[in-house]
Amino acid sequence: MDEPFAEFREVSVTDPLGQGDVLEAVAPEATMWQRHLLVVTADCDFAHAKHQGRVTCVPLLTAEEYLSEMQIPKLREQLARQQVRELRQILSKSAAPTITERRLREWPNEQEPADIVDMLELQSTEGMRAKAALEAIRMMYMPADSFKDSMRLLVEAQLIGANPPKRENAVKRVKEKLREPYSQPPGDALFLTAIGPGHGSGYFAYLRHIEQVWEPAISLGPSRQNFSYRRISRMRDRFAHALVQKFAMVFMSIGLPDQYEDLRDLYADYLGDDLT
Repeated sequence: MDEPFAEFREVSVTDPLGQGDVLEAVAPEATMWQRHLLVVTADCDFAHAKHQGRVTCVPLLTAEEYLSEMQIPKLREQLARQQVRELRQILSKSAAPTITERRLREWPNEQEPADIVDMLELQSTEGMRAKAALEAIRMMYMPADSFKDSMRLLVEAQLIGANPPKRENAVKRVKEKLREPYSQPPGDALFLTAIGPGHGSGYFAYLRHIEQVWEPAISLGPSRQNFSYRRISRMRDRFAHALVQKFAMVFMSIGLPDQYEDLRDLYADYLGDDLT
């Protein structure tokens, strides 16, 4: 019978700490950035003690944590941009002063939309459209108690805004955008179905956030006493290598400004001018 699929494998307490190991924080109050970590330090660095006892890791966030932190803000900005365009179109036909896009996003979170419409002296249909757009922006930026609440606010905000879509289309837009990181993973993250025994609810390895753990603070077995982390599993080679490769790619190519390159070349040109 085929075994259930999992990206990780279990390890023995006798297996040395290595690249791809999954660590779990002992402290229950650990933040989402420190709760579960993936070791990216190379095995050869462990073997030759090149890491000086510092274990480099990236966080493993639950899918909801990752989407709330990285994807919901992007989607909120996209949806708010539509309402800002509606407001700009309305204001372009009025005697209202020029208002920046940033201000149009911030304003409805500071004052009631109806009061803003009155201040802008917008009347009739245009006033109603502006009020709807402002109320939509306000709802998009409301604090949410959970990931599902964030999704709901983005759907409802579309429906109360200017030129609202049908509900099914509003729901579809939110769901499709939040599903993209699964099927089209960004360059700085990778989805994992499970990271260890009892941890199979879906996670994203986020590769732009780096944590370092002191190696003596890591227990290789179930023991928690006098340790900050315990190892719970190891990613299978294919997934460990894929994650480390993506991690390297995130930091491999860093563009530098033209001014820097011009000055660098100038310094090179001057080198040796005082030699005779």
